[in-house]
Amino acid sequence: MVRGKAQMRRIENDTSRQVTFSKRRNGLLKKAFELSVLCDAVVALIIFSPKGKLFEFASSSMQKTIEHYRRHTKDNETNKPIEQNLQHLKAESANMLKTIEDLEVSRRYWSFYKIQPPTKIYIEVKI
Repeated sequence: MVRGKAQMRRIENDTSRQVTFSKRRNGLLKKAFELSVLCDAVVALIIFSPKGKLFEFASSSMQKTIEHYRRHTKDNETNKPIEQNLQHLKAESANMLKTIEDLEVSRRYWSFYKIQPPTKIYIEVKI
């Protein structure tokens, strides 16, 4: 027999809600432990009950795992603008190199035919 799919909504009965919380909490803690053992992963899990009681699991030091997480998220936040700026600068330098090449071709053309180049050269700058 197949059980029907349960709707995801708040359980109104206090006792049923508490029993479901306990069972699912234990299942989640068990899965976190299994993941850490089977895959040699660093796992940290923090659960607060509706009444504020703390349940936690850490495959290594919880404090070290949280510090590692903070360093990782901080590095990602600070590197994002740098990477975007770097991409912008690379595109800008490519445009400048193209402009320089065009100017050199033009200079060679004018010197080959011994013609006086125009006094003003207009360069389009894209921002």
